[in-house]
Amino acid sequence: MSDHCRDALDRLYAYLDRELDTETVTEISVHLEECPPCGGAFAFEERLMVVIRSGLREEIPPAVVDRLRAAIRSEIL
Repeated sequence: MSDHCRDALDRLYAYLDRELDTETVTEISVHLEECPPCGGAFAFEERLMVVIRSGLREEIPPAVVDRLRAAIRSEIL
Protein backbone atom coordinates (compact mmCIF):
# COMPACT_ATOMS: atom_id res chain seq x y z
CA MET A 1 0.00 0.00 0.00
CA SER A 2 1.42 3.37 -0.99
CA ASP A 3 1.62 6.44 1.23
CA HIS A 4 -1.09 8.03 -0.95
CA CYS A 5 -3.38 5.07 -0.27
CA ARG A 6 -2.74 5.20 3.47
CA ASP A 7 -3.39 8.93 3.52
CA ALA A 8 -6.60 8.62 1.50
CA LEU A 9 -7.92 5.77 3.65
CA ASP A 10 -6.93 7.51 6.90
CA ARG A 11 -9.02 10.51 5.85
CA LEU A 12 -11.86 8.54 4.28
CA TYR A 13 -14.44 9.23 7.00
CA ALA A 14 -13.59 12.92 7.17
CA TYR A 15 -13.88 12.97 3.37
CA LEU A 16 -17.29 11.27 3.46
CA ASP A 17 -18.48 13.62 6.22
CA ARG A 18 -17.28 16.65 4.22
CA GLU A 19 -14.96 17.78 7.01
CA LEU A 20 -11.91 18.51 4.82
CA ASP A 21 -10.73 21.63 3.05
CA THR A 22 -11.18 21.98 -0.72
CA GLU A 23 -7.55 21.21 -1.56
CA THR A 24 -7.55 17.97 0.44
CA VAL A 25 -10.90 16.91 -1.04
CA THR A 26 -9.49 17.43 -4.53
CA GLU A 27 -6.35 15.40 -3.74
CA ILE A 28 -8.36 12.51 -2.30
CA SER A 29 -10.91 12.62 -5.13
CA VAL A 30 -8.16 12.33 -7.72
CA HIS A 31 -6.57 9.46 -5.82
CA LEU A 32 -9.90 7.60 -5.51
CA GLU A 33 -10.49 7.94 -9.25
CA GLU A 34 -7.00 6.69 -10.13
CA CYS A 35 -6.68 3.88 -7.56
CA PRO A 36 -9.26 1.08 -7.95
CA PRO A 37 -8.63 -0.51 -4.50
CA CYS A 38 -9.11 2.81 -2.68
CA GLY A 39 -12.03 3.71 -4.94
CA GLY A 40 -13.65 0.39 -4.04
CA ALA A 41 -13.11 0.99 -0.32
CA PHE A 42 -14.64 4.44 -0.70
CA ALA A 43 -17.67 3.10 -2.58
CA PHE A 44 -18.25 0.45 0.10
CA GLU A 45 -17.99 2.92 2.99
CA GLU A 46 -20.21 5.43 1.20
CA ARG A 47 -22.93 2.80 0.68
CA LEU A 48 -22.58 1.65 4.29
CA MET A 49 -23.08 5.20 5.55
CA VAL A 50 -26.22 5.56 3.43
CA VAL A 51 -27.64 2.33 4.86
CA ILE A 52 -26.82 3.33 8.43
CA ARG A 53 -28.26 6.81 8.02
CA SER A 54 -31.47 5.49 6.47
CA GLY A 55 -31.88 3.05 9.36
CA LEU A 56 -31.50 5.86 11.87
CA ARG A 57 -34.50 7.66 10.45
CA GLU A 58 -36.92 5.00 11.61
CA GLU A 59 -39.21 6.03 14.42
CA ILE A 60 -38.80 4.26 17.75
CA PRO A 61 -41.95 2.29 18.63
CA PRO A 62 -43.94 3.89 21.48
CA ALA A 63 -43.72 0.71 23.57
CA VAL A 64 -39.91 0.91 23.49
CA VAL A 65 -40.01 4.57 24.50
CA ASP A 66 -42.34 3.74 27.39
CA ARG A 67 -40.03 0.93 28.60
CA LEU A 68 -37.01 3.22 28.43
CA ARG A 69 -38.78 5.94 30.39
CA ALA A 70 -39.86 3.42 33.03
CA ALA A 71 -36.30 2.07 33.31
CA ILE A 72 -34.88 5.56 33.68
CA ARG A 73 -37.47 6.45 36.32
CA SER A 74 -36.68 3.30 38.30
CA GLU A 75 -32.94 4.12 38.20
CA ILE A 76 -33.55 7.68 39.38
CA LEU A 77 -35.74 6.60 42.29
